[in-house]
Amino acid sequence: MEKYKEPTRTYRRPVPNSWWLHKKSYFLFMLREFSSFFVAFNSIVLIGFIYSLGNGRDAYNGLLATLRSGWMILLYILTGLFVLYHMVTWFKISGRIFGMRPLTPGMVTVVNYIVWIIVSIGVAYLIVSI
Repeated sequence: MEKYKEPTRTYRRPVPNSWWLHKKSYFLFMLREFSSFFVAFNSIVLIGFIYSLGNGRDAYNGLLATLRSGWMILLYILTGLFVLYHMVTWFKISGRIFGMRPLTPGMVTVVNYIVWIIVSIGVAYLIVSI
């Protein structure tokens, strides 16, 4: 009977917890990942708007009162900045992911921005016309 051999130990290079602070590209990657929390928060607030609209005027006004407090305004400004950063970086990446013939990666990115501008104008028009 052969004696049991220990498996070979693989070398694992120690990686510090602050690895993402060593290069700008790593930091921007982690910032984009962190921005996902703010995207989720924004989605929850929008769902809250829809829910409160379904529950009547008092529920809607209660949500608006909460969102008008100073700390919520500050949080929502920060959320807006992170959502904008997340969106711009997604548009930049989507060209590389979805860019194939006949569209080049640059064309996909440009189309994303054009659709974003058109939808933003449409939403602004709806808000102003109400």
